[in-house]
Amino acid sequence: MIVAFVSAPLSAQPKSKITFIEGGNAADAVLPDPPEPCVSRLPAWELSIGEGTYNRFAARKSNVDCREAFRAAIRNFTDEEKRTLRQYVDLVDSAISAEFPPLNRIPWSFAVISDSTDFGVPTSQKHIILTKRLLSEMREWMEQRSKQLFVGMEILIHEKVLLLQFRNTRQFEKFYSEVWGFRKINVLSIDRLMEDNGIYFTNVPPNEWVIKVSPKGKEYIMPALMMRETGKGGGAVQRVAITIDSTSKGFFPRKSKNTPIEYKDLSFIIQYRKKFLLSEYDYHPAELSADLIAKFLVMKRVSGQYGTATAKVSEYSDIDVLMKMVAEAKK
Repeated sequence: MIVAFVSAPLSAQPKSKITFIEGGNAADAVLPDPPEPCVSRLPAWELSIGEGTYNRFAARKSNVDCREAFRAAIRNFTDEEKRTLRQYVDLVDSAISAEFPPLNRIPWSFAVISDSTDFGVPTSQKHIILTKRLLSEMREWMEQRSKQLFVGMEILIHEKVLLLQFRNTRQFEKFYSEVWGFRKINVLSIDRLMEDNGIYFTNVPPNEWVIKVSPKGKEYIMPALMMRETGKGGGAVQRVAITIDSTSKGFFPRKSKNTPIEYKDLSFIIQYRKKFLLSEYDYHPAELSADLIAKFLVMKRVSGQYGTATAKVSEYSDIDVLMKMVAEAKK
């Protein structure tokens, strides 16, 4: 089936222009001004490949100059890497052109960094940032026509949806609140409470979304990505649910006997997992929605052409609502 999918002729739509950001000006082109902290976000593909560890994470270096660190990490694309990305872009464009046109209107722009960087991937509003290692994996998936090729498609769609969110913040946040039941609160200073214990949280996007464990309950949780140093520049990554108390003075993280805040493994929060059963990257609504949209679009492509998919379209009905909300906003 994979061979048939890759070999099937694409629609007669014009090929998308792809921009490859390279050279000494890449840091200035990619990073916002002023730059955000270097430990900014761990993309879904880093988490999936790393299997719960992030070997290049060094939390105490999070305050180094991002522009200089990124300038040292930026690399040029090889011709082979460019060909690989062109193949994936053609497949992705064909899959999303009819289902979600607003996504096709976001230009394709890529940057590639080395695999030896010790900071998270900077949050970018215009460019998709990949690593040399990931591009090597994607090239192998494409050449072998393996089922992982669909993972490569999901990765690019996921990252492109995050770019779309910067242009449609209001629609996405409205969806998080009205459809999923998240609540946006003031950013909490959780990082400083945990640093003495060698525990750190990603800080871009900020920890500002909470959700009730059950609609009728009073307890809120804040899904987050926790990184604990394990020595020698390495770190363990865990998705957690931080307990948040709602008081007359606002929202505050609940204290624990052993740590400054109370948290649990997010996978153990059954009600939350049932609500977002089809998503693997559920530690922030931005990553959560990008993951589900990517899976929805790839699944519909497979289902429409071959009559088979890993999930039913009806199981993504809320994502269909989000896509319509974004599409309507552009009319």
